[in-house]
Amino acid sequence: MMCKFYKYIFMIGVLVLFSQPGCKKQPKCGCDGDVRFTITYTKGSIYYNEETGYAEFQPSDIYSRFEICDAAEVMDMLTPFEQGETVLVSGDAFDDCYKIYNPYASANYMLNLTEIKKDEFDK
Repeated sequence: MMCKFYKYIFMIGVLVLFSQPGCKKQPKCGCDGDVRFTITYTKGSIYYNEETGYAEFQPSDIYSRFEICDAAEVMDMLTPFEQGETVLVSGDAFDDCYKIYNPYASANYMLNLTEIKKDEFDK
């Protein structure tokens, strides 16, 4: 009777051990990482600095901040717009690597900008 009980305990232990999913691959962060999601014609404000080659997009409808990947290379797409101008932006979003170190950066993303245009309905 006792031997049968130990067999059941052993079998349960083996099942629990093999049912664990193990280590899952963490998504790569940064502009060369894994795409988290795509934004399409998302309304928001664009900010850039031509001298430093930095740019960011702040959407109007969601609380987040998107740093533009390789902003210096796409600066010609940004400069026709004024600082803080409301635009429509499309591109692939990646996790900002800073999230690894700072839990308060959960709304920070990197954006591979594919399209930007004026919001014709913005007044």
